[in-house]
Amino acid sequence: MTRVTFAGSLFAAMVVSQIACADDRPNIVFLYTDDQAPTAVGYLGHPNLKTPNIDRIFREGAHLSNSFVTTPVCSPARAGLMTSRYGSELGITDWISPQREPELGLDPETTTWAELLADAGYTNGLIGKWHLGTADRFHPTKTGYHHFTGFRGGGNRPRDPQLERDGTVEKFSGFLPDILTDHAIEFVQRNQSGPFVLSLHFRAPHAPWLPVADDDWAPYEHLDPEIPDPDYPKLDVAL
Repeated sequence: MTRVTFAGSLFAAMVVSQIACADDRPNIVFLYTDDQAPTAVGYLGHPNLKTPNIDRIFREGAHLSNSFVTTPVCSPARAGLMTSRYGSELGITDWISPQREPELGLDPETTTWAELLADAGYTNGLIGKWHLGTADRFHPTKTGYHHFTGFRGGGNRPRDPQLERDGTVEKFSGFLPDILTDHAIEFVQRNQSGPFVLSLHFRAPHAPWLPVADDDWAPYEHLDPEIPDPDYPKLDVAL
């Protein structure tokens, strides 16, 4: 089984047209973290960060050091990811609140890269966070995904979350990242004959951070953290 892991809507748009027509179409596993700073990985040298699995992805894959999101806010960033368009083009300029804006979301008439791959014969699954509309008409299955297990809104509990699975909201026991990963593994096993797309959208490390599993907490239990320099390098530069 071939796996391709990538992030960034522009990159996605570039590769979709190539892989959709390939004779040997690769399976795609797309890992997406939430609110994670570009420097918040051990691979880039931060002395306090222990991220061995992410570091392995860096070492074995491609590190795009000059890649940006047009609007660094949850929903418009995700809209851009799915469509390669500005959030302002889609009417999504801030994070979507189901209480404040129950009828706001990604218009299902908008073309997404997931739809293009579905049209090319891919089976697509989204596990985790959506945050592009909570109304049924904005459901992930309206925008190119065949399967969804996760939550339509922006937040969830770090432990014992409520998730939608097969159209029904259920309470699950355990830590949210582990639960999402278990469902992702099930999706891969069920569709390993391919071709498939798996979008695994974690809520972590978005706040609230605690509680976390004991194994994740152990490296930091007695840590005296190094306070970041407020004058971050290359932040104040001449244009």
